[in-house]
Amino acid sequence: MKELNQVSLMQRVDTKYILHINLVPGILKEILPYQFVLDIDQQRNFSYITNYYDTKDFKFYNHHHNGYVNRLKVRTRSYVDTDVIFYEIKHKEFGTRTNKIRKEIDVVPDALGEDEYQMIENKRYHGEQLELKMSNSFNRITLCNKRFTERITIDTNIHFFNGTQDIYLPYLSIIEVKQSKSDHFSKTVQVLKQHRIQPEGFSKYAIGIAMLESNVKKNNFKATLLKLNKLANAG
Repeated sequence: MKELNQVSLMQRVDTKYILHINLVPGILKEILPYQFVLDIDQQRNFSYITNYYDTKDFKFYNHHHNGYVNRLKVRTRSYVDTDVIFYEIKHKEFGTRTNKIRKEIDVVPDALGEDEYQMIENKRYHGEQLELKMSNSFNRITLCNKRFTERITIDTNIHFFNGTQDIYLPYLSIIEVKQSKSDHFSKTVQVLKQHRIQPEGFSKYAIGIAMLESNVKKNNFKATLLKLNKLANAG
């Protein structure tokens, strides 16, 4: 749908909500009258694969764990159903502000090339070699409100894998509200609030690494990992 392109929001405020997948149908029913839905050839639920790159000693992960502002993620994202791949740099700035730059590529590279390294600009990155650390796959429904002021994504069927382990979280859904500026009066935010679902931080890369890797710091992610355990047991 063309209208969704108006809400690409490469510079945006991201607010995430973590919930059990059983709650998603009811929330969708309440917000759909206010939304456009991405629909390509009558398909609305799309598959994605993301590859994340980091230094040998997990510098980007540790920056996230330690709560640094002005941190970054380096990744490729494959839109499986449309056969489109992007190389992306995500800069996490102050608060919930995110700035993303990206370029379309033909194939997922075995290793990052000179052009990819030149796109990385960050005061905490000093040209270290990057390597593939983990991948994840998920399904996504994408919506935007009819005022074209926010974009909403609903992710399900989330996998984390690194070549030796594959962790599947079938009970988990992540709803993300992406706005040019924070709007607590949005219909989506209000519906989530009525369901007592509060915003909280969640990085697929950070949580994936915390679950896959035994030798990384993860104290600051314990609350999120406990929340995942509670959702898993919620039935």
